[in-house]
Amino acid sequence: MKNSDKKKRIILICSDGGHLAQIMELKDWFVKYDYLIVTEKSPSTLPYAQHLNMKFLKGRPKGRKRNLNFFFHLLVNFFLTIKILLGHFPKAIITTGSHTAVPMCLIGKSLGVKVVWILSYARIKSRAASADLIYPIADKFIIQWPEPQKFYKKAIYLGGIY
Repeated sequence: MKNSDKKKRIILICSDGGHLAQIMELKDWFVKYDYLIVTEKSPSTLPYAQHLNMKFLKGRPKGRKRNLNFFFHLLVNFFLTIKILLGHFPKAIITTGSHTAVPMCLIGKSLGVKVVWILSYARIKSRAASADLIYPIADKFIIQWPEPQKFYKKAIYLGGIY
Protein backbone atom coordinates (compact mmCIF):
# COMPACT_ATOMS: atom_id res chain seq x y z
CA MET A 1 0.00 0.00 0.00
CA LYS A 2 1.37 3.40 -0.96
CA ASN A 3 1.65 6.04 1.74
CA SER A 4 -0.95 8.15 -0.11
CA ASP A 5 -3.41 5.22 0.03
CA LYS A 6 -3.15 4.88 3.81
CA LYS A 7 -6.18 6.02 5.77
CA LYS A 8 -5.54 8.58 8.49
CA ARG A 9 -6.00 7.32 12.02
CA ILE A 10 -8.50 9.01 14.29
CA ILE A 11 -9.85 8.32 17.75
CA LEU A 12 -13.43 9.21 18.65
CA ILE A 13 -13.89 9.29 22.41
CA CYS A 14 -16.92 10.01 24.54
CA SER A 15 -18.99 8.93 27.50
CA ASP A 16 -21.78 6.44 26.91
CA GLY A 17 -25.40 7.51 26.44
CA GLY A 18 -26.11 10.76 24.62
CA HIS A 19 -22.46 11.56 23.96
CA LEU A 20 -22.04 8.23 22.17
CA ALA A 21 -25.29 8.79 20.27
CA GLN A 22 -23.78 12.05 18.95
CA ILE A 23 -20.60 10.23 17.84
CA MET A 24 -22.74 7.65 16.04
CA GLU A 25 -24.32 10.47 14.02
CA LEU A 26 -20.86 10.86 12.44
CA LYS A 27 -20.64 7.21 11.36
CA ASP A 28 -20.96 7.82 7.61
CA TRP A 29 -17.97 10.13 7.91
CA PHE A 30 -15.69 8.32 10.39
CA VAL A 31 -15.83 4.91 8.67
CA LYS A 32 -13.76 6.47 5.85
CA TYR A 33 -10.82 6.65 8.29
CA ASP A 34 -8.81 4.16 10.31
CA TYR A 35 -10.98 4.95 13.31
CA LEU A 36 -11.21 3.75 16.88
CA ILE A 37 -14.14 4.57 19.13
CA VAL A 38 -13.34 4.74 22.84
CA THR A 39 -16.16 4.87 25.36
CA GLU A 40 -17.19 3.51 28.74
CA LYS A 41 -17.96 -0.16 29.08
CA SER A 42 -21.65 -0.55 29.88
CA PRO A 43 -24.55 -2.80 28.81
CA SER A 44 -25.62 -0.16 26.29
CA THR A 45 -22.21 0.09 24.59
CA LEU A 46 -21.28 -3.60 24.31
CA PRO A 47 -23.46 -4.30 21.23
CA TYR A 48 -21.57 -1.63 19.22
CA ALA A 49 -18.30 -3.55 19.64
CA GLN A 50 -19.70 -6.37 17.49
CA HIS A 51 -19.64 -4.27 14.32
CA LEU A 52 -17.43 -1.24 15.07
CA ASN A 53 -13.76 -0.81 15.95
CA MET A 54 -14.19 -0.02 19.64
CA LYS A 55 -12.25 -0.11 22.91
CA PHE A 56 -13.61 0.44 26.37
CA LEU A 57 -12.63 2.38 29.42
CA LYS A 58 -13.86 1.49 32.86
CA GLY A 59 -17.41 2.80 33.34
CA ARG A 60 -17.89 5.58 35.82
CA PRO A 61 -19.00 4.71 39.34
CA LYS A 62 -22.67 5.27 40.13
CA GLY A 63 -23.59 8.62 41.65
CA ARG A 64 -21.75 11.90 41.41
CA LYS A 65 -19.87 11.84 44.72
CA ARG A 66 -16.12 12.26 44.45
CA ASN A 67 -15.22 9.32 46.63
CA LEU A 68 -12.26 6.93 46.59
CA ASN A 69 -14.00 4.73 44.00
CA PHE A 70 -14.25 7.70 41.60
CA PHE A 71 -10.52 8.45 41.87
CA PHE A 72 -9.67 4.76 41.41
CA HIS A 73 -11.70 4.73 38.17
CA LEU A 74 -9.96 7.92 37.06
CA LEU A 75 -6.52 6.39 37.67
CA VAL A 76 -7.38 3.13 35.87
CA ASN A 77 -8.80 5.06 32.90
CA PHE A 78 -5.70 7.27 32.78
CA PHE A 79 -3.50 4.22 32.21
CA LEU A 80 -5.98 2.60 29.81
CA THR A 81 -6.04 5.88 27.86
CA ILE A 82 -2.25 5.87 27.47
CA LYS A 83 -2.30 2.26 26.27
CA ILE A 84 -5.11 2.93 23.77
CA LEU A 85 -3.58 6.18 22.52
CA LEU A 86 -0.16 4.66 21.92
CA GLY A 87 -1.68 1.56 20.32
CA HIS A 88 -3.73 3.54 17.76
CA PHE A 89 -1.65 6.69 17.57
CA PRO A 90 -4.04 9.05 15.72
CA LYS A 91 -3.67 12.26 13.75
CA ALA A 92 -6.75 13.60 15.55
CA ILE A 93 -8.94 12.98 18.57
CA ILE A 94 -12.59 13.88 18.04
CA THR A 95 -14.94 13.99 21.00
CA THR A 96 -18.47 14.90 21.93
CA GLY A 97 -17.22 15.11 25.42
CA SER A 98 -17.71 14.53 28.99
CA HIS A 99 -15.20 13.59 31.62
CA THR A 100 -14.19 10.37 29.85
CA ALA A 101 -12.56 12.34 27.03
CA VAL A 102 -10.47 14.72 29.14
CA PRO A 103 -7.43 12.46 29.78
CA MET A 104 -7.31 11.36 26.11
CA CYS A 105 -7.41 14.96 24.91
CA LEU A 106 -4.76 16.16 27.38
CA ILE A 107 -2.37 13.27 26.77
CA GLY A 108 -2.96 13.34 23.01
CA LYS A 109 -2.34 17.07 22.80
CA SER A 110 0.93 16.69 24.72
CA LEU A 111 1.98 14.17 22.04
CA GLY A 112 1.09 16.54 19.17
CA VAL A 113 -2.29 15.04 18.27
CA LYS A 114 -4.98 17.45 17.01
CA VAL A 115 -8.01 17.77 19.32
CA VAL A 116 -11.54 18.48 18.07
CA TRP A 117 -14.20 19.01 20.75
CA ILE A 118 -17.84 18.99 19.70
CA LEU A 119 -19.90 20.47 22.51
CA SER A 120 -22.87 18.29 23.40
CA TYR A 121 -26.14 19.04 21.64
CA ALA A 122 -27.70 19.30 25.11
CA ARG A 123 -25.49 22.31 25.96
CA ILE A 124 -27.47 25.32 24.89
CA LYS A 125 -27.30 27.89 27.68
CA SER A 126 -24.65 26.57 30.04
CA ARG A 127 -20.98 25.68 30.21
CA ALA A 128 -19.63 22.15 30.53
CA ALA A 129 -16.85 21.52 33.07
CA SER A 130 -15.04 19.01 30.84
CA ALA A 131 -15.31 21.35 27.84
CA ASP A 132 -13.91 24.20 29.94
CA LEU A 133 -10.81 22.08 30.62
CA ILE A 134 -10.19 21.25 26.95
CA TYR A 135 -11.29 24.53 25.34
CA PRO A 136 -7.87 26.25 25.76
CA ILE A 137 -6.01 23.41 24.01
CA ALA A 138 -8.58 22.37 21.38
CA ASP A 139 -7.53 22.84 17.77
CA LYS A 140 -11.23 23.08 16.84
CA PHE A 141 -14.06 23.67 19.27
CA ILE A 142 -17.43 23.12 17.63
CA ILE A 143 -20.81 24.16 19.03
CA GLN A 144 -24.20 22.95 17.86
CA TRP A 145 -26.18 25.98 19.04
CA PRO A 146 -25.25 29.66 18.66
CA GLU A 147 -25.81 30.49 22.36
CA PRO A 148 -22.62 28.84 23.76
CA GLN A 149 -20.53 31.25 21.65
CA LYS A 150 -20.78 33.69 24.58
CA PHE A 151 -18.86 31.18 26.74
CA TYR A 152 -16.53 29.84 24.07
CA LYS A 153 -15.45 32.79 21.90
CA LYS A 154 -13.27 30.81 19.46
CA ALA A 155 -15.96 28.16 18.95
CA ILE A 156 -17.20 27.33 15.48
CA TYR A 157 -20.98 27.11 15.15
CA LEU A 158 -21.94 24.40 12.65
CA GLY A 159 -25.42 23.47 13.80
CA GLY A 160 -26.52 20.03 14.95
CA ILE A 161 -24.75 16.84 13.91
CA TYR A 162 -27.95 14.81 13.95
